[in-house]
Parts: sequence; structure tokens; C-alpha cells
Amino acid sequence: MRVVSSLADIDFAIGRIARAGRDLVIESSEDSTIATKVTVTPADARRSIGALLTSPSVWRFLVTLPFASSRRAAPDQDDAWQERRRRTGLNKPW
Repeated sequence: MRVVSSLADIDFAIGRIARAGRDLVIESSEDSTIATKVTVTPADARRSIGALLTSPSVWRFLVTLPFASSRRAAPDQDDAWQERRRRTGLNKPW
């Protein structure tokens, strides 16, 4: 999955999932753009589940998921993204 913000453009693949006290900790896999750790509190989870269950877009996504193509983005789209990333210097804190 891709996470895009004004700070970074990250390819994020879920790696290890563990509990830390009452929180859920999701770490990125080794093939992610940068090492990332996401901490989800119980309140975060309740809000997220509520937003997902009440969103018509999520239900349409789930219904069409079995028919969605499993192929990755077309090579020319990926090349354009790589070029933009090189040009803008995203994910480079220096």
C-alpha cells in the first residue's frame, strides 16, 4: 500500500504485528520504502472501524475486491512515480 503525505511518499507493506500493552503495533516489512512503526490504541481502532463500517466507498471496494485485478501498476506508471520521487527527493530527511 502507499502512504502519501506532505512529508513523505512511502511504500508500506505490513510486516510484524504485535501487542504492546493495550495497543496494537504494526511494523513495516523489510521491502517497505522506510522502516515504519504504527501504534493503534483501542480508541483509534474503534474510530477506524466505525469509519470503515459507515463508508459506502468501503462497501463498494469490498464487493468489487474479488473482481479486482491482482497485477501491479503498469510499468510506465511506476516509472513516472520513481522519476517524481527522484526529482522531489521524497523520503530523504537530509
